[in-house]
Amino acid sequence: MSEDVKKLLEMMKNPALSNSLRLGILISLYVLKRTSFSSLQKSLGVPKSSLHASLQVLEESGLIRVRKLPTPLGPRTFIELTDEGNRVIKEYMSIIKKIE
Repeated sequence: MSEDVKKLLEMMKNPALSNSLRLGILISLYVLKRTSFSSLQKSLGVPKSSLHASLQVLEESGLIRVRKLPTPLGPRTFIELTDEGNRVIKEYMSIIKKIE
């Protein structure tokens, strides 16, 4: 087994990375930089409750930041990667590219 595969398997032991929805959230945030809860929910096509639960896991792991910000239409919830989240998803994607 290659070192890259071993590293990927080790990363997958992290509860934040062992779920396809949470990986989808991290990849979406890597591409979008920051997005609203409702936009993320629509783009991933998941129930609000599932998204909320996954965001809690990612936030508790220090990979994302969730903030309520004022907008002209009232307060909205925005999500973005932390520096650690950015580092982790870059490393994950780099390993996946090498394995191809």
